[in-house]
Amino acid sequence: MRAGSAPGRAGRRDRLGKLLEGLYRRHHRLERLEPDPLVFARRYGRPEDGEVAGLVAAALAYGQVEQIVATLGGVFAALGPCPARLVRESSPDALGSLTRGFSYRFHKQQDLALFLHLVGQVLERHGSLREAFLAGDAGGELGPALTAFAGKVLGGDPRPFLPRRSLPEGHPVRHLLPCPARGGASKRLCLYLRWMVRRDALDPGFWHGAVDPARLVVPLDTHVARVGRGLGLTARKTADWKTACEVTRSLRRYDPGDPVRFDFSLFRFGMGRGM
Repeated sequence: MRAGSAPGRAGRRDRLGKLLEGLYRRHHRLERLEPDPLVFARRYGRPEDGEVAGLVAAALAYGQVEQIVATLGGVFAALGPCPARLVRESSPDALGSLTRGFSYRFHKQQDLALFLHLVGQVLERHGSLREAFLAGDAGGELGPALTAFAGKVLGGDPRPFLPRRSLPEGHPVRHLLPCPARGGASKRLCLYLRWMVRRDALDPGFWHGAVDPARLVVPLDTHVARVGRGLGLTARKTADWKTACEVTRSLRRYDPGDPVRFDFSLFRFGMGRGM
């Protein structure tokens, strides 16, 4: 029988499935979580606080993980035990004072204050981030729902932080929630949805039951993209939205109902060794 025949492909799928399950058992454990920005969302028991904490943590989850966690430590010390109420009820001046001294890479104090101001407006309009997401979710592919959600957050009134009624294109705050409509992987939005939708030893699932986990897309970063290519989950070289969807489709062969449960394991594996 020729190489690449059906039995050979089935054997490779079986071996990869066993590898994925082995990585999951090894890495997807609470004691393996730190350092990870998810630790900040997990601090909160109330869904209204956890969803806000998760969005802030995910929005700033770019760069080196140690720097991310150190930065978020200061942010959440300021946000306190009730971040949902704080961002909903605080005046722009209070948010400016709250974020004084913040600086992380190309985002500065005013960017974080403005972002919190916009999140507070979403809470006022929809009651929760969960309801804001569901209002723009028509089911099916996840990309349009993520784009609509980002639009709801970033489409608020930026005054008095900016002398205009809408956030300009190219403003640094827009880079906190890049959406699939722009073609990028939208890793941070996908990461946020993973935290909100899934519920297990790691993911707190503050929106558990609102969105089918089968619809989630892998939060694709350089580590997961590299491992995905090494394992044959994708042949694409660009870490963009198409690649994220292709990796997710490959993982659905091994868990059709919850393909993204492998994400944290692949991420940790990618950080630990190259491929």
